[in-house]
Amino acid sequence: MLVFLNNLFTEIPHKQISIMKLESNKISFLVLGIFILILKNIHAQDVHFSQYRETPIFVNPGQTGLTKDLRFILNYKDQWRSFVSPYKTFAFSGDIKATKYKKKENYLGVGFQLFSDKAGDSQMGTVQGSLNLSGIIKTSKHSKLGLGIMGGIGQHTVNYSKLQWESQYVGSTFDPNSPTGEVQGSTSYIYPDLGAGIAWTYGKEEIYISANNGVHGTVGISAFHFGLPKYSFYNQTNEKLNTKMVAHGNIEFGIMNSNLLIAPELYYFRQGAQQEIVFGSVFKYIMQEASKYTLIKKASAVSIGADYRVGDALIASLLYEYSSYAIGISYDLNMSPLYKASSFKGGIEVSIRFVTPNPFNPTRASFK
Repeated sequence: MLVFLNNLFTEIPHKQISIMKLESNKISFLVLGIFILILKNIHAQDVHFSQYRETPIFVNPGQTGLTKDLRFILNYKDQWRSFVSPYKTFAFSGDIKATKYKKKENYLGVGFQLFSDKAGDSQMGTVQGSLNLSGIIKTSKHSKLGLGIMGGIGQHTVNYSKLQWESQYVGSTFDPNSPTGEVQGSTSYIYPDLGAGIAWTYGKEEIYISANNGVHGTVGISAFHFGLPKYSFYNQTNEKLNTKMVAHGNIEFGIMNSNLLIAPELYYFRQGAQQEIVFGSVFKYIMQEASKYTLIKKASAVSIGADYRVGDALIASLLYEYSSYAIGISYDLNMSPLYKASSFKGGIEVSIRFVTPNPFNPTRASFK
């Protein structure tokens, strides 16, 4: 039962629920038992990041190769360190405009995504690798449509030796050598995974970067899992990872004849009985323009963002861009009922990005 509880809590690492450390008193077990009764119908949820703009092909395979010729992004998230064993998630993704077919304006996009997640005292882990393929169709002079799929394989693991059981306590003393009295399942299993999505993007470029009159936006929907991956260390074939549905949209527009750009965004996730709504905006300030002829001076910008994950967290973010490179940092300020345990502390997240063509170029190649 405790394995089920650990599965339940640790596999929703970035939602409102987190497994507490099993302390050396029976009150902890009583509380956890109550949670089992209340939450027994909740299924596992996907891991995710808070810097949604920095995980585009994780959000929607239709964005593979859609807006950049080449893009690599590295992500790291550390959450719930304030009151439990930290939940750590790493991800690395890349996508490229691969080849053109038939008409010059249509082409294929190819990408990959890798992530690793460790959650809770049991070090419940997820490692997954996927390949993305998309078909990009130019729908007008300023817009494109991306149809993408992803397929991959993953592995779930758990370390039972890290768990503490009530039967291993003699009074208030924990004896790790005492029998647990529990039936343990397998320590790992492998599963397949699938996803698909469609995304539409619009981009009207500015004539000069100083004019700041460009508009760029993307909307899309995607779905993952399709009830395919089993989700049980006990080989229970009826335990499946729920299908996840995603709808998203963002737009970036400049304040004419200024150095300021505004980029509002909205994301909606639905997986089984759980849903997540995130909305907010990013405010970008162009610090300097690139030199037009010598190319010695590179353009740079700094962005400040504020998003709200409804009922869960306030997300503050900072991003610095220099030519084709960017580094971002964000922090989740926990606003859910867990704030009493977390003291409002959620998790820190870091992203590093490289893209071509240079996003500061007045005539970006994404719509050629």
